[in-house]
Amino acid sequence: MARVTSPGPDLLVPMRGSAPSGRALQAGIVGGIAYGMIGWRSMLVPALIRSIQSTYGQTDAGLGMYFLATALGYAVGSLMGGTLLRSLGSRVTLSAAAFAMGVALIVQGLAPSWLVFLPAGVVAGIAGSISDVGINTLYLDLFPRTRGRALNLLHLTWSVAAFIAPVTIALLIGVGLPWPWVMLGSGVVWMGVCVALVATVPADARHHVHGGREDHPTADVTGREPDGRRHGLPLSLIVMAVAIGCYVASEAAVSDWMVRVLEDLPLAVASLALTLFWGGLTVGRAVFAKIGNRVEPLGAAAAMVAVASVLLVAALTVPVPALSLLLFGAVGVAFGPVFPLIVAAAGSRMPGRTATVSTVLTFSAVLGAASFPPSVGFLSEAIGLQTAMLGTAVLALAAAVALLVARRMPVDRGRGAAGPDPVSGLRVPRIE
Repeated sequence: MARVTSPGPDLLVPMRGSAPSGRALQAGIVGGIAYGMIGWRSMLVPALIRSIQSTYGQTDAGLGMYFLATALGYAVGSLMGGTLLRSLGSRVTLSAAAFAMGVALIVQGLAPSWLVFLPAGVVAGIAGSISDVGINTLYLDLFPRTRGRALNLLHLTWSVAAFIAPVTIALLIGVGLPWPWVMLGSGVVWMGVCVALVATVPADARHHVHGGREDHPTADVTGREPDGRRHGLPLSLIVMAVAIGCYVASEAAVSDWMVRVLEDLPLAVASLALTLFWGGLTVGRAVFAKIGNRVEPLGAAAAMVAVASVLLVAALTVPVPALSLLLFGAVGVAFGPVFPLIVAAAGSRMPGRTATVSTVLTFSAVLGAASFPPSVGFLSEAIGLQTAMLGTAVLALAAAVALLVARRMPVDRGRGAAGPDPVSGLRVPRIE
């Protein structure tokens, strides 16, 4: 019977033989703040959707086009992220992306027309995706022995920011603050994040944090071994990419359209539902940040997203608004640990190609965000928004099935020796 081992009490501890832990923790903390700001930025348009529609005279289809365009920008950024990390290093890539994000949000706050607002959103999407890939890769490299906990803590920062964003923005608008000022203020904060990233993030986390060497010096981000041979992606990674794409398609659609789904309720109440949803995500990730290294990641992720599928059907069909709000919060709890658990599991299967793992999974997530959520705007005019949103439950169930399939696939640990899986602690034999 497999034995589960505990990595110890510290949540974020770099591997032995690395540079002083304080340096890695500083970079991790700033990276976590930056990741939280990506979460805040992701909620700006959903929380301001009514004001933006009114200001620029856009319909649901117009907002659907915006979500599609920005999702495609996110896709471009995810493809660029791995290459930029390899050629420029962590510090330059992340700080440049943060600067671009700040500029884009400031332009959106000053945009005189929809034709300016939309392209600036695309730039923000590209910058956000590069930051997403870069920060996930940074954590995989900084904390290789506690990936399950570290990644749940990282994604917890996103959840916390997304949790407080809707209500905070609703309160600011409620006291008379013009909505463009929210965009402008967010852009200014990103400029500060840029400075902090320059000051704390190592030039190349793989080399500088790990004492001038990589923990698993096999294939680099391009998939080439030192002898020049090129290795394809493991089938299990592809299946996990499908799962994460379905999951993100469902989660993003719920987040993007919830305020519109609850249009019969006052803005403050609809924003409360969105806050409960992201509050649930925060709770889910906080719990798994504590127990993440004690569970089998793919099985746990499959169970949680399957539960979310059932809860989504209930939340979208129950006729009692108060109960619907609570159910959306429960959906968030179930959704919470899914993304970081998948990333952690994939990272443990490809420990020497962390940038590749982050790039593939982020790109797949973007494809999910670029497919279904924008389609909801068009489907709502044909079959109704409530009915279109039931697709989120179907996608969540598909993600659960894909994760169960990936779980049954053998772990290809390459040329490394047998040893405990750094995510779950389960002892995994080497596969010849």
